[in-house]
Amino acid sequence: MQRNICFILDHLGVGGVQEFVLNYCKFVRNESRVTIVSIFRNDIYAERLRAAGAEVVFLTGRPYSYVAVLDPRSFLAFFKFYRRNSAHFDFIHLKLFAAFAYASMIKLWQSPKVSAGLDCNRSQLPFPIQALFWIFARRYQRFYLNVLLWNDYAAFGLHPPRLRDQVYPVTRRQSDAPKLYPATFSFVSVGRGIAQKGHAEAVALFELTRAQLDGDACLAIIGDGPAIDVLQTEYEARSDGSIVFPGSVQNYDDWLIGASGVIRMAFGEDTNSVIREALLAGKLVATTLEGPGCIDLADRGAVVAIDREDLPGSAARLAAAVQNMTHEKSAQLQQIAETLWPQAEAFSAYD
Repeated sequence: MQRNICFILDHLGVGGVQEFVLNYCKFVRNESRVTIVSIFRNDIYAERLRAAGAEVVFLTGRPYSYVAVLDPRSFLAFFKFYRRNSAHFDFIHLKLFAAFAYASMIKLWQSPKVSAGLDCNRSQLPFPIQALFWIFARRYQRFYLNVLLWNDYAAFGLHPPRLRDQVYPVTRRQSDAPKLYPATFSFVSVGRGIAQKGHAEAVALFELTRAQLDGDACLAIIGDGPAIDVLQTEYEARSDGSIVFPGSVQNYDDWLIGASGVIRMAFGEDTNSVIREALLAGKLVATTLEGPGCIDLADRGAVVAIDREDLPGSAARLAAAVQNMTHEKSAQLQQIAETLWPQAEAFSAYD
């Protein structure tokens, strides 16, 4: 008998959580019926989710923002959907903070079919959101959090058996038409256009690295948002075209597979989907060491460690690494990723 599973997300814009949900739908396609509920209208994934067999429901026509989250009409749309449809689902999984906040307001932690979780380091959460999870997370009968982050959230009172390990799957990025970059060495910085994602710092590192590579390098900032808009105003007018801003792209696979590597300088964010996907694709990853997962990757020789306090030295390491990249090293990175992030284990956790 097929199970009916529902994921409720804040939005279907670009993000690691959305990518996880898409992978989940593909994995359980012949075993479960999956409904994806997006509270807000932002949409990059609906078409691909439907192609993976999921039903997609948008609760409001408003774009995601803190103002929209605080709008009582958004909460009312959530409440009406849950009241009318919850009985049809065997499991309901809450993803991202608005869905968690709305569910907590109506005490959904009391239902054994409802679970919640977090997919980031504690330092990434603004204080009001930290307070929200501190108050309510321990009440849920199942709360998903990667085991490497359990100590980070020790003060939240999360304990087994309610606390579950969130194992991360990896999207296998492939392309029949890789992006052709205008330089021998090409990098991408990927993520939402907020300061915490470190795009400005990635640009600073890139410029030093480019000098080490005799100017034969380029960088693409993939994503959209206010912090990226500021960078774009400052850099896009350059005549050399070494830094480009394609925004949120539908064909991210082409951009990644065509690139030499990824620069990841997000603040307070441990190993994320950008790192995992790049390594599985056999790509060079330069990252700051923001948590135990990143430190472990550095110890394994899987990433180039970036020191914010020594960007010139970091640039020299990155330049040397990208110049010495080989097919053999690429295959080693793929093998490490396949060992660290098994697919089946990640998805079966939501049974």
